[in-house]
Order: sequence, then C-alpha cells, then structure tokens
Amino acid sequence: MKLFWTILLFFAVYFYRLLTAFLSVVLHRKSTTDGILFLENFPVENAGYQYRAYKWKLEFEKNGQRCDVVTIFEDKEDFDRQFANMPRMLFRAMRRRFRQCLYARRFAAVIVRRELLQFNDYGNLFMEKFLLRIHPNVILDFDDDISAAKREPREISSLYGKLLQENGNKFNDSLRLYTRFVVGSDYLKKKVLSENKNIGSNNVTVVPTCVDYAEFPQKKYDQTKTEIVLGWIGGNHNLHYLDMLVGPLNMLAKEFRFRLMVVAGRDYVNDNAEFVIETRRWSLETEKDLIRGFDIGLMPIEDNAVGRGKCGFKLLQYMGLGVVGVATDVTINGEIIDNGKNGFLVNSDNSNWCDVLKKALSLQDKYVEIGDNARKTVSRKYSFVANAERYMEFILS
Repeated sequence: MKLFWTILLFFAVYFYRLLTAFLSVVLHRKSTTDGILFLENFPVENAGYQYRAYKWKLEFEKNGQRCDVVTIFEDKEDFDRQFANMPRMLFRAMRRRFRQCLYARRFAAVIVRRELLQFNDYGNLFMEKFLLRIHPNVILDFDDDISAAKREPREISSLYGKLLQENGNKFNDSLRLYTRFVVGSDYLKKKVLSENKNIGSNNVTVVPTCVDYAEFPQKKYDQTKTEIVLGWIGGNHNLHYLDMLVGPLNMLAKEFRFRLMVVAGRDYVNDNAEFVIETRRWSLETEKDLIRGFDIGLMPIEDNAVGRGKCGFKLLQYMGLGVVGVATDVTINGEIIDNGKNGFLVNSDNSNWCDVLKKALSLQDKYVEIGDNARKTVSRKYSFVANAERYMEFILS
C-alpha cells in the first residue's frame, strides 16, 4: 500500500507543480480588502495552533476583523494516524493545501505558520512560490529554528528525492522567498535578516508565543507541603531534555522530598532515576490545571542551534499561572527571567542544575512572591493584550 501512495505522490508533485505554474500566469495577484487567514499545519489541540493562530483569531474578531484558521488535519488522532503512511499524508496535505491557497485570495492578509507544506520538502518550494505569486500580502510566522531542527542544510542522496527536487535546505531557502515575517524572538529575527538580504528590520516583527491566563486562577501555594512537585510539560519529541536532569535530581533526592510530574503524550521512563516520576497525559482542556499542580516548572534545553531557536513558551506557561520556573539561560529564557525574582536561571551549559534546584527547593516560603512576580511579568510583556496593538498593526499594514 505504501508503494502505491509513493508512486501517487510522485505524480501528484509534478501535477501540482504544473498546475500551480499555469495558474500563476492565469490568476491575477489579488486579495480582498479585509480579513486575515492563518494557514496552520498542526491539529486544533496543538499548542502552536492555539497560541500562534486561534487565539489571535479571537483577538482580531474582537477588533471587528474577519478571520479564519485552516489546517490540514484538524483532529489530533487523525493527524497522529497519518504518520503510519507518510506518502499518503503528504499527498493529502498537498491536495488540501492547494485548495487553501486559492481560498486565501478571499483575505487581505495570509499568515503561513512555519511551512506551507510541512514534512514535505519535495518540489523545491513550488507551493510557496505559487501562493506568493497570487497573493500580495503573505507573512511567514514561526517560533522555532526549523532549519536547525531538520538539520539543514542536508544532502539529498536518494534517487526519488532528486527526481522530485527534494530541497535539503528548504526552510532557509523559504526565508529568502517571503518579504514579511512574524517571529518569536530577537534571535529568530536576526536569523531572518541574515538569510534574507533584500528586506529591512521593519519587515520582521517579534511577537512571543503569548499566553492568555489572566482569567484563569493563579497557582495557590501551600507552604506546609512536605513534598514538592517538580513539573515539565511538552511534546514527546522534547522528552529527551529531561534526561539531563536525572543525575542532579538523584543527588537532591537524598536531601529533599519531591516527585517529578511529566505532562506529555506518552510516558517518560528513565531507569536511572532514584525518585518518583509520574506521567499525566496532556490535553488542551486539562493543561492549565496540570500546570497549577506544579510547585516548580522545569525548562531544560541545550545551548545549540535548536535550543537557541526556541522561544520559551513552556516557561511562559508556568509563569503565566504563577508557578515558579527554572530554565536554562539560553536566548529568550534569560530575557524572560529576572534571576531570583520571578524565577531561576541555570547556566547555559546546564552545569549547575543541582545548585539552582537546591536553592529553589530551599525557598518554599518565597514561592508565593516569586509566582506573583512571574505572573506580572507575563501579563506585562508576554500576554495577548500586551502585544495585540503591535501585532495587528503589522499584519494589517
């Protein structure tokens, strides 16, 4: 069955390349005078869909703007099932995305989230070129260094890939196609400007992955607790970051009573752990309650291209709900945390997790104050309200 879909995908890439080339000539470059369309890649429950697309849709609508968010596979279970047959997934995604590109002409501005054809590097960005030819206001939005995550540039060695013009530097090349960008950090803005020499600083705006927790109850700390809950929330692909904490936590377990709560899509297991680990399944409906169950929220990352490209979202989730955060001091994390006042920073080389966590575990009487400061920081700098005017002005300009 996969062979069938592989062959079908091969012919589909060439069919859509020819079709989009023809329509690029036939269709005039136009859009309507109002409305914003988000072209998302992830299912509705995904944090990226919610916090960089759907929540902004609500803000635009509050401001009287027509707005829509479309994605390729809306249901998370359906999305996860697609990976069992990647050629079929890519074929279906390409077909749906083509229709969405035509739909985009009904809007004044189009925001492409991350990539137009995610997971599909075939065709040398033909779909992006098509959309940019038929619409005058297309903006690329991203909050991760996708090129680093995909280890670009990479060599294309397979005959199938070469025949389909698979691009081993797709994301970096896409940065040179677009002329307007919304990025999650100053680090990513510098990356855009280094890749695209034809645009200026005013073509790129920095908007963090905001949280909207003002209407949700803040974490209530019980200073009489005898067991501290250390917590981590994130995608399955990031669970490996927890491995670097096992050694320091083993040392601290001899002195402090705590457990590690992991909120993810699957269990986190480490046979070397000498402390209690429990896993809770993530869901959009329960994530805030689960985070409020943490006493200390953890964000370990590595000081490499992937880590520097991250935008501190899980840290903002902790802090936005008044939870004490401890994070590696890499790029934006060092901007978010005022060390010791609204959270704690670990050296960028992750060498002092044991010392920092020992200090954090010893300051239980300060959690309320630190949590209050954290929530105020997020409200002032990293909320939708704090960023709405600048974001909307850029999109609608």
